[in-house]
Amino acid sequence: MDNYGERILEGVQEQPKKTRSVTFRIDSSVVDELQREADGKEVSLNVLVNQVLKRYSDWDRYEGKLGIMPVPKTMLSSLMERAVDMAKNNGIEDVEPYKKAIAKQAAEIAFDIMKDSVLFMKKNFNLWTVLSVLHEYMKVSGINSDHLIDGRKHIFVIQHDLGENWSLFTKELFEIIFEKLAEAKIETSITPNTVKVEVIL
Repeated sequence: MDNYGERILEGVQEQPKKTRSVTFRIDSSVVDELQREADGKEVSLNVLVNQVLKRYSDWDRYEGKLGIMPVPKTMLSSLMERAVDMAKNNGIEDVEPYKKAIAKQAAEIAFDIMKDSVLFMKKNFNLWTVLSVLHEYMKVSGINSDHLIDGRKHIFVIQHDLGENWSLFTKELFEIIFEKLAEAKIETSITPNTVKVEVIL
């Protein structure tokens, strides 16, 4: 089990990370832009630079190698909505089963794609590395998520603001992840913009 898995299972706070002072020569125009950004966020320049470097270390450096292309959040939801609209336009009156089938198939494809990505990024493929990569993806995509622990119960809350179809997709993806990697059944509740997942581990 990796550090992420140990941390969320035991509910132990991370130990303060070691730091090291280094010196870089950076274009003054870049420093000025970073300083303006830091001022706007009301954080120090040091904090902002650490955030930028951490995001690069955790995610950005893998994007090109894995063929990941950033797309607007609204495009993702629009694709699923367009597929449902096509079903309606082709005479399918009861689109609910169709919507669920699309979400399930999309989740299965996403899970299969995640295997290569997780192995490349974490060098191991298990429940905890998958959850770690998924968490990092949501963070860089501007999707809010929270993970609460109550004894053996783990509660995940994902606020995506992408609509009902995306909630269905997220629900299906978490079901696949926990069923295949933990042999665990989950309980879910969804709204058009939020998914809550509960699981006993």
